[in-house]
Amino acid sequence: MNLSRLAHLFILLTLLSYSACSQNTDAIPDEVIEATIIIDNNGAREYMVTSISGDGAFSDIDSPNPEIELTIGGRYTFINNSGANSHPLDFRNKDRAKLIGQSRNTGLFDDDPAVNILFDEDIITFTLTEQLASGLFDYVCAFHPGMNGSITVIEN
Repeated sequence: MNLSRLAHLFILLTLLSYSACSQNTDAIPDEVIEATIIIDNNGAREYMVTSISGDGAFSDIDSPNPEIELTIGGRYTFINNSGANSHPLDFRNKDRAKLIGQSRNTGLFDDDPAVNILFDEDIITFTLTEQLASGLFDYVCAFHPGMNGSITVIEN
């Protein structure tokens, strides 16, 4: 092989190597889905969603016991302005078993690190994992069962 061909081969290999190394191989991060849902109450009869900020959560505002839509994979913060001591907000499955929530009863997902539940007085924050979403059916006041509404899960 003559020197000219060797030089061309070297340049070609250098360019190929540079091209392969310079490509951005970092995965594009998934969109972060986070929302804050503020709820209040109308006596012991109904919860009301008073506002939603962020992405991945939807509901009628100021309607009695509205359906709440949550997107799988989202991180949700519920601010319970009706007070967790007076109207603890729980999330249940179809069999009415508590999955997570503010009541003193143990929830089935309380210790799940992927759900990562955080409590701060009247605030509950959690991640809606696929496993949690597969059983999620409704929300309810642990003291007043008439204060309840359905949860609809949305695929991400």
